[in-house]
Order: sequence, then structure tokens, then C-alpha cells
Amino acid sequence: MSDKLKVAIAGLAHCHAISFYNAFKNYPEEAEFLGVTDIPDPKGAEAESLENRLRKNLPVKGELPHIFPSLDALLSEKPDLVCICTDIMDHAPIALECLKRGINAIIEKPMALRIQDGIQMLMAARQSEASLFVNWPIAWFPTFNLAKQMVDAGKIGRTLRVVYRSPSTKGPYCNEAGFDPQKLGDVWWYRQERGGGSLADYSGYSFTLATWILGKMAKTVYGLRKNFLMPITDVEDYSDFIIDFGDAVAQAEGSWSTFSSGEIPTGPVIYGSEGTIVCDRFSNEVKVYKTFKPYTKCFPPEEIVVPPPMPELNVARNLMDCLRHGKPVHEMLTLDFNLKQLAAMDAGVRSCTSGSAEAVINPFL
Repeated sequence: MSDKLKVAIAGLAHCHAISFYNAFKNYPEEAEFLGVTDIPDPKGAEAESLENRLRKNLPVKGELPHIFPSLDALLSEKPDLVCICTDIMDHAPIALECLKRGINAIIEKPMALRIQDGIQMLMAARQSEASLFVNWPIAWFPTFNLAKQMVDAGKIGRTLRVVYRSPSTKGPYCNEAGFDPQKLGDVWWYRQERGGGSLADYSGYSFTLATWILGKMAKTVYGLRKNFLMPITDVEDYSDFIIDFGDAVAQAEGSWSTFSSGEIPTGPVIYGSEGTIVCDRFSNEVKVYKTFKPYTKCFPPEEIVVPPPMPELNVARNLMDCLRHGKPVHEMLTLDFNLKQLAAMDAGVRSCTSGSAEAVINPFL
């Protein structure tokens, strides 16, 4: 490995591509950005043209990064790390190609929607000298990390329930000035066969937080999905799940049809046998409630904790320290953790189709 970590982006379909670009650009002495390659949408819609992808998902200031004509051309430059930002159905084939060539890769969340894809990636990673990671933006939230530390320390006794709700949103293109709503059905976010929908976008965070906070794999999942406001697409704009972990449960909600959150925190809200911890993705406070007053109006928390600055909570810093110095990555990035998360989400997807609770498939057997 050279003095600098050579980083590239494969795919411009995901709006979080800019997060990878900006994160590594903050370390010019340690990271070198090689460029990007587009992975064209098979449908070839104008709404997903290269120009649109660059404008929306990689709006860098000044000179654009180098654009490779193909994935093969990019991988031939032997990057140390490829950030995969395609639509969800392209995650597995690109990750497999990177691992086959001994190139480290990180997938922008979620890893996949089908457990079979996850198992394929796990097998390939075990046979490769390279590593595969999955990025969850919530891994870098100081409040969420502090809440997890409190739970692990027994702050609220035995954890019984974890609840997470998506914020008020009407989908990825809801604020896009000048965008023709009739083209939504052509964009991958709004096409089920490419992994689109609010389930993967926001319920995925809930599955991740519940699996991480409870520290175990789910057993069964019951879910439903609805299309309330998007009749021209075949994806859900609302999904909700009950996840059974055996001795604990979780609720996972993902919505593109929430006009306002109504002052209800996104969570995670963590209910324990001896208290409750409340977080909100838009707040820098962790609230702890330890007084039991049944059938009374809500009262102030006993503790409000603001976590200190955590500069190490940074995807670029975390990965550079791992790949160059052998330090562990955040648990949410690890392959084993993401197989557990995916196993639960896969059961949820199957439940939405069957209408029944579905057993979680153990990917490690």
C-alpha cells in the first residue's frame, strides 16, 4: 500500500456518494481520490443520466473528479478502497468483483435486501485477501453511540424494546427543484426491482439500530408496506415492522409519506426494565428517564447528556486507521454485523409479501 490510501467511487446512483468524497478529501495527506465510474441504470432513463447523477449525488465544487469509462477501468488502477454507491441490486456484483481482485470495498447502506446476496458476499470475503465493509451514516452520530454505551453499562436495566421512526420526508426527490414527478417511476429509488422504496431507505436504519443496541440476531419479523401517495411507482412509501428478538422486541418504521413528525423524536427510544433512553437524530442530547410515575403526564428527564466531540466517529478516519494500521472498525461497518442486520430485513421483506411473520434465516450456518 502506498503512502496514501487510494480511494475511488463505483456508482453515482446514491446521494451519499458525496459523503465519501468529502470525508476522504478532508485528509489530503493520507488519502488520494482516484475518481469515479458511473454504473448506468439498465433502464437508461433521462432522470438517471450521468449529468443528473453528478449534479445531484456528487455536487463537488471546482473541477470534477476523474471519470473512468467503466468499472474495469477503475479497478485496473488498483485502488486500495472502492466506495460502492450504486442502486441496491448492483451492490453484490460489484462487491464480488472487488473482492475477486483483492480490492477492499465499502457499500453504502444497506448491504442488500436479499439474504442470498449477503451470503454470496460473505463467502467471497472469506476467500479474499481484501475486506468488505458497509457504511451506515448513523454509526457516526455521537448521541447514538453514547446511548449504546449507556445500554451496555446497564443504565436502564434489561433492554426490552427499541423503537426508531423515520423523520418527516416525502422521498429522495421531494425537494428537487424543477424535477418532473412523472419521471419518478424511472428513477431507481422508485423501482422495486432495483431495491427502491422507503423500506430499504429508512426501515433499514431501524433494523440496524435494533440489532446493534440489542447485540443479537432477530428471530422472526412481521411487516407490512403501503403505497399511500405514489401511484405512479411500484414501491412502498410506508413500511412498518415488529422484530422479535426473543427476550426483546423492536419496531422499525420507514416512511416517505410523513408530512410532519409532530415533535415525536425519531429515536432510537430504548425502553428498559429500569428506565428509558430517548435520542433524536436531529438533537445532540441523550435523555434518560429513571422515575416511574404511571398514568401521569410526561415529566422532565433525570439526565440530559451531551456527548463530547468524537473526531474518530468518521468513516474516512475509521477506515484509514483500519486498513493502514490494523485498528478495528465501528461494529456497524463489519460484515458479520451486517449479515445479522440483513437477515432481519430479509425476513421483513418476505413478510410484506406473505402477510405472515417470517423466520430469520441464519446466514452463518
